[in-house]
Amino acid sequence: MQKSYQLLFTISLCLFLSNCNNSYLDIFPDLDDPALMERTIAPELLKQDIQAFYQGALDRHPNLDSYANKKELESAVKELQAKISEPMSRLEFYKIVGQLTHYFNDGHSMLIWPYQEYENAKAEGGKPFPFEVKITPQKSVIIDNSYSFQSKKVTIEIPAGSEITAINGISMVVMLETMQRYVGGESQYLREQFLANRFSLYLWSVFSLMNNFEIELSFEQVTNNISIDALQHWEKQESKNNDNEVNDHKNTLEKDFYFKKLKQNVGYLYIGHFDVDIDWFEKFIDNTFEVIKKNNYESLIIDIRDNTGGNTVTATYLASYLATKKFKMISKMTEKLNVDNRGFLNYKGQVGELLESEWDDWVAPVDSDNIYTGQTYLLISPITYSAGIVFATSLKDNKMATLIGRQTGGNANQTAQGNLFNLPNSQLRAYITTRMLVRPSGAATSGGVKPDFEVIPTVTTISAEKDIEIEKALELIHLNSKL
Repeated sequence: MQKSYQLLFTISLCLFLSNCNNSYLDIFPDLDDPALMERTIAPELLKQDIQAFYQGALDRHPNLDSYANKKELESAVKELQAKISEPMSRLEFYKIVGQLTHYFNDGHSMLIWPYQEYENAKAEGGKPFPFEVKITPQKSVIIDNSYSFQSKKVTIEIPAGSEITAINGISMVVMLETMQRYVGGESQYLREQFLANRFSLYLWSVFSLMNNFEIELSFEQVTNNISIDALQHWEKQESKNNDNEVNDHKNTLEKDFYFKKLKQNVGYLYIGHFDVDIDWFEKFIDNTFEVIKKNNYESLIIDIRDNTGGNTVTATYLASYLATKKFKMISKMTEKLNVDNRGFLNYKGQVGELLESEWDDWVAPVDSDNIYTGQTYLLISPITYSAGIVFATSLKDNKMATLIGRQTGGNANQTAQGNLFNLPNSQLRAYITTRMLVRPSGAATSGGVKPDFEVIPTVTTISAEKDIEIEKALELIHLNSKL
């Protein structure tokens, strides 16, 4: 299908999740020298790498002063350098230098964990922490599904909603406070939400925990201790409400993209991320809206609560099916030039220059008989980020949908595409943003994308495995049907 819009890429936090594949950037290249994983690196070289990470942010970030406290950041660089007095492995060094990430206060600026060592550990039979979790605003770490393990002698079950209070003798309060320091995000709450998405990975990279876990659990005011080892195979159980279509989608989260009938004349479209092959995604969306048209769905719920971004080409294509007139995905963009993005012979400008431009790319509604004209409800959450936020602001500012859920943890006016680079001696991989985007309305307000209807899950609703955001959407659909 002919496209009238330009390509605008925004880096995706999904790219930094352990289950992401087929990303459009080479996030995880192999080491040129794999033996580096087995060696230790001299202290003076590691101190150079800390400085290189910091300087990389200064050279690339388009508005670091508005995100980071520069004095605190500079002090942290010196403090972390002072902690290095002995040679270290890459993983040992990551536990020090990785703490700079949270000082940037930006989900698009971070140091990536030593993924080569992590993959090697799993390939050698290592078993990461087996449970998916949610982290509540009150900082409770809740097991998100029911799990069971069956041996020859006994079956052990862990109910959804169980709170993890300690692992291997370390309180969860200490663990959360420590691990969030290695995660990018505009606030500690956002960092905790991203941490929940890759909880097992940070247990390994920050606390070296893999294979064996002594877990202290609390459920309905009863405390239990469970021992987990690498030989156990824990299985996620089906929702106890799986006869209820509102909750049934929890059983299909293995799929990043799917559409189904939710209720009479109500469709449900799950978009797990926008980091996907463009041709495949467009075909999927074309087929989905053909089904919607054929079955006369009057209401559509689009779920991007787990969507941490990708490229905005896919987000734009989906939005074009919901539009009744031309629209913009953003209104302005600022880019900071550096040695990596200034262009051949500096054709874009000089290093350090800020390029500011009005975004004049108007997107036309899709040229298809299957364009959607019904009511759209968009589910968002604190994890919705990057291209997910671009999509949410586009639908909200262009009045294409009613937003339901919780305010996004990332800013509605946010940073975007940046540069990947390796630290010179450890070869740990860093990513720093180079762009700033302004939402379609042009509003310069701070903070995240606010829903039209705020819905906040609780430990009680998680334990009951209720999807209260979908329930709210169905309630609004029912009310609107009576108007």
